[in-house]
Amino acid sequence: MSYDKRFVKDVAIQVDRRQRNRRRLFVLFWLLVILGALVYLRCGQGWGLGGAGFGTGAGKGTGTATTIPPPNRCVVRVSAEGISVDGKLMKASEAVAACRKTEGALVTVTGDARQGDWDELRVAFEAARVKIYTREK
Repeated sequence: MSYDKRFVKDVAIQVDRRQRNRRRLFVLFWLLVILGALVYLRCGQGWGLGGAGFGTGAGKGTGTATTIPPPNRCVVRVSAEGISVDGKLMKASEAVAACRKTEGALVTVTGDARQGDWDELRVAFEAARVKIYTREK
């Protein structure tokens, strides 16, 4: 019985190529499994992805903890009822006097407010140099 040597050689090359590819995929699979296990075990230790980290929160640094207080502003609402400062109805001049003592006025102008009330109040605030922070509603 005679075999075609070329055919046998081609089959051997194909089998060898398949074995190499299978071996590469096997090694790649295990590398990915090991890498995934490392990431899974490490991410719970403080990479910022939901872990608690290693620290206790009590530091021994020389810095001082300072907090910045929120700005002291009067809350002004201009509506159809009139001008209210911190919930109390006032005239424009009274609102300016109350807001001069603060760092500014947080003004909310509602849709039903009279335009003249807001214009009068804005001019009075600008004349008294009260900083205006507006909020649309």
